[in-house]
Parts: sequence; structure tokens; C-alpha cells
Amino acid sequence: MENFIGKQIKRMRQKKGWSITKLAERSGVSKGYVSSIENHKTNPSAQMIMKVARALEVPVEKLVNNNEYTLDHGWVELIVQAKEIGIDREEIREFLAYESWKIKTRGMTDDSV
Repeated sequence: MENFIGKQIKRMRQKKGWSITKLAERSGVSKGYVSSIENHKTNPSAQMIMKVARALEVPVEKLVNNNEYTLDHGWVELIVQAKEIGIDREEIREFLAYESWKIKTRGMTDDSV
């Protein structure tokens, strides 16, 4: 996926006619870091992807998705926020399993007895 992200950033930057320097200035990300991402030498952080997307004036999904399914920007921000406060994937999976269990067991209770 990172390889795709680097290609997308470069493609969208060039589409705007911007140099790496201009994208770096507009996004607040160092020129070297942008270059490393575009050349697939480093994996971008979620925060970096959001900064670059804002600078390019495109949804984050345009940088990260190489399929037809797109993730709503609000979900992406929620995931970034969860990661920033230390919630990991396993905790989210456990929460979803619990909520799913609650929904399933709700129909199994017999209030008529």
C-alpha cells in the first residue's frame, strides 16, 4: 500500500504542477520526507498522509485507496485519533466483537416469562 501512496502523492503533485519543495512548504512536511515517500524509501505516517492530502486538496482516500471502495474521511480521522490515544487494532476488534455479541443476544432474551 505504501508503494501506492507514494505513487499517488507524486501523481497528484505533478498534476498540480508542483515541485516537491512546493508540496513540502504547503503541507509542513520536510522536502526530504516527501521525496522519501514518493521514492518508496519510507512508510508515511497517518498524520503525514493527512497533511499532504490537505495541501493537495484531496480526500485522504485518494492517496490510500487503490480500489473502488473508499473510506469516508470521518472514519479515517476517527482511526487516526484512536491510534493517537493508544487504541490498537486488537482493542477495536474486541469492541466490535462485544457489540456484535450484544446485538445477537438481545434477540435471545425472553421478556415474556
